Amino acid sequence: MRYGYFDNEKREYIILNPVTPMSWVNYLGTADYCGIISNNAAGYAFYKSAKTGRLLRFRFNSIPMDRPGRYVYLRDNTDGDYWSASWQPVGKPLSVYKNICRHGLGYTVFESEYKGIKSEFRVFVPVDRPIELWEVEVTNTGSEERDLSLFTYAEWCFWHMDQDLTNFQYILYTCRMGYLEEGIIDYSIRLWPNQRPQGFMASVLPVVSFDTDREAFIGLYRHEGNPEAVERGVCANSLAQGGNPCAALQNRFTLKPGETKYALFILGIGDAATYGVECRRRYARREQVAAEFQKLQDYWAERLAHFTCATPSAELDTMVNIWNQYQCHTTFNWSRSASFNEAGGRDGLGYRDTNQDTLGVVHAIPDLVRDKLVDLLKGQLSFGAAMHSVQPLTWTQGAHNVPEESRIFSDDHLWLLISVPAYLKETGDFDFLNLMVPYADEGTASVYDHLKQALEFSWSKRGPHGLLLGLAADWNDCLNLKGKGESIWSTFLYCLALDEFITLASYLGQEADAAHFRQYRQAIQESIDRYAWDGKWFLRGYLDSGKKLGGQESEQTKIFLNSQTWAVIARVAAEDRLKQAMDSVQELLATEHGIIKNYPAYREHILEVGAVTDFPPGLKENAAIFCHTNTWAVIAEALLGRGDRAFAYYRSFLPAAKNDRADVYTMEPYVYAQFITGKEHPQYFGRARNSWLTGTAAWSFVAVSQYILGIRPAYDGLVIDPVIPQDWPGFEVTRRFRGKKLTIKVRNPHRTGRGVAEMKLNGKIIPGKVIPLAQMQNENLVEVVLG
Repeated sequence: MRYGYFDNEKREYIILNPVTPMSWVNYLGTADYCGIISNNAAGYAFYKSAKTGRLLRFRFNSIPMDRPGRYVYLRDNTDGDYWSASWQPVGKPLSVYKNICRHGLGYTVFESEYKGIKSEFRVFVPVDRPIELWEVEVTNTGSEERDLSLFTYAEWCFWHMDQDLTNFQYILYTCRMGYLEEGIIDYSIRLWPNQRPQGFMASVLPVVSFDTDREAFIGLYRHEGNPEAVERGVCANSLAQGGNPCAALQNRFTLKPGETKYALFILGIGDAATYGVECRRRYARREQVAAEFQKLQDYWAERLAHFTCATPSAELDTMVNIWNQYQCHTTFNWSRSASFNEAGGRDGLGYRDTNQDTLGVVHAIPDLVRDKLVDLLKGQLSFGAAMHSVQPLTWTQGAHNVPEESRIFSDDHLWLLISVPAYLKETGDFDFLNLMVPYADEGTASVYDHLKQALEFSWSKRGPHGLLLGLAADWNDCLNLKGKGESIWSTFLYCLALDEFITLASYLGQEADAAHFRQYRQAIQESIDRYAWDGKWFLRGYLDSGKKLGGQESEQTKIFLNSQTWAVIARVAAEDRLKQAMDSVQELLATEHGIIKNYPAYREHILEVGAVTDFPPGLKENAAIFCHTNTWAVIAEALLGRGDRAFAYYRSFLPAAKNDRADVYTMEPYVYAQFITGKEHPQYFGRARNSWLTGTAAWSFVAVSQYILGIRPAYDGLVIDPVIPQDWPGFEVTRRFRGKKLTIKVRNPHRTGRGVAEMKLNGKIIPGKVIPLAQMQNENLVEVVLG
């Protein structure tokens, strides 16, 4: 079943049926202020921190779903009938009420029509201000004059998410609501230590009544769908001193036939009497609001312009040119802290997550990536390991940052060896390596030495087979590889990290460092050759008892996806063995909805294996289609030169390819989900969950742009090495690289799908697969023939 469609010209997804299987959401805001809004106007907002800067409240996992949110009610004052500008929360029958939701880049629009009244309700956050602008345009399409009221509703949160959810005996007695005659609600509370969070909601049109107390507006034993104040036709002018604060403002006006009325409500962070008044005055002119919206559109146009493509796949183009990159910027901003699945308790930057998130945006915002890398380097400990998460807003150096040994992960610190080289290849900013950055606990070192220390730590943490110890966990937190347990996946990541550093050191002329780590690489390779292969695929690891994990003699699950893909990515074996491993993936793990993470699913709990055995088959860690890991299969097959299989894998979990089966997929067709229910689940094979904030976003962009389309940065230029489906006639890409613009046209006349037979730069033949930076002009035409 289809619920909507893509409008690529406007960069929007249009939802025609509001009864979507799950909440389909959008993110508002570009920097410090973040708003999340669903296709039925539910959601919440926070300032800088989802945990300690929560402005608007949301009730997770609730019935009714999707409550509360940013609501605008319309009331016919003649007969008392009322509805909402979004379908919910009032929920008028769709036989008489029409609604369309348009999610765009940084904004959402609700268009509705009921009883001869059309409304358009647009919400967006300006690029550089901590406020939301709620624009409402109401038109009378009937033949009689109408007497109408608008009511707003938003529910304030008590700033600290954990306190708001649990500490009712204190938190419900702290708000001090006020109202300014200028039509501005003043929200303020007093929290420890000496915190005075402040917010406001203002109306540009005259206000005839207001409420700041939720109970006064909603009424007893009611809900957002039938608030007493709207039903009555007037608010109570309540001023909450304690209790549950809200922001409800009423405008009233008449509309002649064909007449339109424009209203604006401003909600945001700041002192109502100063910043609130300033905002109300600033945006009293509609032209100023329009200028802010244009600035937002220009912001996203610039960010997306660094990589665009035109391929034979419309679904690929839609994702790569618009939604995948948009999602990459969202994950870069907010890591995994705030969505409709994450309540905000995991605040700050997940260490492994954010390192990977940089890969999806470094081509567009390298300066911001540089700053983020510094934040991450501050989360590394002086002995080389890393904190599992770091909060830059509150970071201070000291022993308090040192986790217990049992909470040190085997992979966190190694992701620096992926993210930093990616930044250097994109920018050529080798001075960054000399930047002195403090460690989390004590001391300061250059970025270059931070990288070396990460490699040395992993070398010191090897197990009985010479492979990396799993420590607290590797990428899969639900696998128990503690004690003497060894992670073959982390070992493969270590191999890639070593290779990246060896290449970098050699490029810089640091041959002693390169030689030193080559010895590590050789020794690790010998252990891999002896202990990692299981006949037809690679093991996942060794348990503390010495038993094999993910082998043909293992209990229940016999094969894991990550070991096979990363064996290829890290090039730890000869090509025939790598192809055999990926052929086993095709045979045992691939499905129409994507590649499952392990097979067969665990059906009985195994204490030594860990929490992965606790999930029902086909969910989350246990034999689900983890979309993040699917991206690595795409890369692996591209590296093996098998473009048809790489693209088939890419498309199998591509959200845009699920648009016509959205009732099965259930999540948004415009952004990636964390996982899709696997084939061994008894009921929901193909159902997605946990969208938006996932490493799938960055790695999907990397997989398609750098490996299928094959355009990836190197230290001295740009690599062009496509591996595409054989039946593609070609494709075109525009790419900005170090201040240069390249138009890259690829032809596939012999239908090989791979192998650069000829490459020209501005009409001159270039040998090999790298376009040298030194030969680039400001504007460049690259012509590539595959063969």
